Amino acid sequence: MKTVLLLFAAMAVAAGPARALQCHVCSSSSNCREPKPCSPTSQFCKTVVKVETLSGNLVKKECSDMCTPGDTSHGQVTSGKVTVHCCQEDLCNSSLKRPMSASSPLAATTPRLALALGLLTLLLGSL
Repeated sequence: MKTVLLLFAAMAVAAGPARALQCHVCSSSSNCREPKPCSPTSQFCKTVVKVETLSGNLVKKECSDMCTPGDTSHGQVTSGKVTVHCCQEDLCNSSLKRPMSASSPLAATTPRLALALGLLTLLLGSL
């Protein structure tokens, strides 16, 4: 029973408290910056830049559950271009030209999990 309680304690330390991602959430004709906490399901900060020669540029920044980076053009080459940038770190969508981050939500948990497993090994080894 003691071992089971130690196992649950180690897992609780490894998991840590859940913390929401923070992104800039705004819409403007330029590079806006308004930090806001995202919902717990949001895994990406997303920036969508629309270039329209007649109506001007629109920059929209938001939290997103899913994000697919890329460029698309509609109609003529000089108008209707949409660029989507995605990233997964707090306030990573502050600049307009930031590529998608290679890190994943699991990467932040890995050191804590390794520490908890090491402690658990030490505890079980001393029994």
